[in-house]
Amino acid sequence: MSQSNSEAGAPQSGKIQWVPLESSPEAMNRVIHRLGVDASVGFSDVLGLDEELLTMVAQPVHALVFLFPLTDKFEEGRKQEATSSSNVVSPKVWFMRQTIGNACGTMAIFHAIANNQQSLPVSGEMAAFFKRTKDMTPEERAADLERDSAVAEAHKEGAAEGQTAAPKPGEDVEHHYAAFVCVDGNLYELDGRQPAPINHGPSVDVLKDGARAIRQRIQSFADDSLAFSVISLGPNSDDDY
Repeated sequence: MSQSNSEAGAPQSGKIQWVPLESSPEAMNRVIHRLGVDASVGFSDVLGLDEELLTMVAQPVHALVFLFPLTDKFEEGRKQEATSSSNVVSPKVWFMRQTIGNACGTMAIFHAIANNQQSLPVSGEMAAFFKRTKDMTPEERAADLERDSAVAEAHKEGAAEGQTAAPKPGEDVEHHYAAFVCVDGNLYELDGRQPAPINHGPSVDVLKDGARAIRQRIQSFADDSLAFSVISLGPNSDDDY
């Protein structure tokens, strides 16, 4: 998400910078509920990626959001995967490029929701955005998002929801988000800075197979001190909704 790393490889407008979204279910839920996702749906923390802890995650799980540190080596490896001739992507996958600085949290949210529209109650501004951009290219969707004041305001509210002081717009930060979804029988990793979704192979269980793919991603980092987090999209666990 830092300007020196997180925007590498992504199309750039050079005009818009948002305040980063904190990696918390509360912040993400503020965004989706403001934009029209039903309150019965929400994001929740995944406490760990081993089988025992995965059984504690509320079902059904529609998507996973992965927060990870940015390194040049990691990003170059993912770019090679995305551009490989063996990376076959179904036309049913909804994908959008990232052109807004520090918007990766909301990008991951949109990728998670958009690829589950058939099973999630979505209305309001988010439904209108999906309808309006249905037949657009990933780059055209990004340009449309730049002009969408409702999404920008929802992101701003979500960023203010965090438990730590939010960085200023455009300020360097060290982590980035990607979404994992199952579409058309395969698991995909969606990151708008990459040129295409990354196909992780056959899957009908985004929690089990997404956790496996994320474990592999984490193992590719040599530094055990780095921080990661995973959030699931499923039933809203907030008793107050």
